[in-house]
Amino acid sequence: MEETKVLIVFTGGTIGSVPEEGFLTPGGEAPRRLLLERFIKEKRAFYEERFQTKILFETACPYEILSENLNGRYLDSLWNTVKDAGGYDGIIITTGTDTLAYSSAAMGYLFADAQVPIITVSANYPLTHKKSNGFDNFEGAMLLILEGKHKGVFCSYKNEKEHFIHYATRLLMQNNYSDQVFSVKDRVYAKIENGKQGLECVTEAKERSSDAVPKALLKLKCANLPNIHIYFQRPYPGMEFWIPDDCDAILMDTYHSGTLPVAFGGFEHFLSEAQKRKIPVFIAGVSRGLNYETVRSYEKEGVSVLLQASPAAMYIKLWLLLANGLDAMKYLNISLGNDIVVS
Repeated sequence: MEETKVLIVFTGGTIGSVPEEGFLTPGGEAPRRLLLERFIKEKRAFYEERFQTKILFETACPYEILSENLNGRYLDSLWNTVKDAGGYDGIIITTGTDTLAYSSAAMGYLFADAQVPIITVSANYPLTHKKSNGFDNFEGAMLLILEGKHKGVFCSYKNEKEHFIHYATRLLMQNNYSDQVFSVKDRVYAKIENGKQGLECVTEAKERSSDAVPKALLKLKCANLPNIHIYFQRPYPGMEFWIPDDCDAILMDTYHSGTLPVAFGGFEHFLSEAQKRKIPVFIAGVSRGLNYETVRSYEKEGVSVLLQASPAAMYIKLWLLLANGLDAMKYLNISLGNDIVVS
């Protein structure tokens, strides 16, 4: 019988947490053991028979945090762990939902040319909670690996009624008070469905082939992230535009219609000051097609309106480009890891 070797990289998050005195806290070995032991007890024999392979697990834990504390140093540690992992048929990274869109995008960019599936997995509740989707998300990731025909970086996540395999670079930031995960324009890689032989990974319509990715984008590293400072801001009524003293680039998210409050708040002065200080300004979240008149204000020198992609992913991509000494104006709108969605 063949063997399927899977590396599980634990980094904390809700899926790795336990309740303690009314709060969730990183749980160490207990939730990690629970995740693997339950799969081994309830699912491994079934999948080994179905795919005629022996499933072998190995584990790593570069750090354990609540994901809201994610930063460049942690991403560097995760990158090094995955980069140095060879000989596996798939890698599963357990992480938190608060920064799922960011950590997934980072892996999606850093390993855009991965030849085996790398899948991020998280949970809406701790694994000991009856409503937790952590086990389902893990099983979806395992199915993707065992099918042996997928390569790239993905996220396995089950919402209330549907379980999707997302492109890692397309995840949207989650809404407050919600544990649902969505992709840009709902363009996902695959859907997990019940089939005749149990779960099946039903691949969605194939993406249109894109141009060859420049070699510079396939050699991104993490090491310099803490030295790069990006001002990333979302709009709000009465917004005042300003630029921090220590700033390498500016990324503006927009309202859902792709707009910013440009009529007030010093938008023109803000752009002028950015140009004077040679700080590039990028605007994310703008759909292609019919837009509101305020979008015209973006057409200024030194401003780049990004193609249709997740603002969270664009933040990570910008961060990585600058940390690697690359021209963000040149490379941000080049598709990497299937991040840009073509209507």
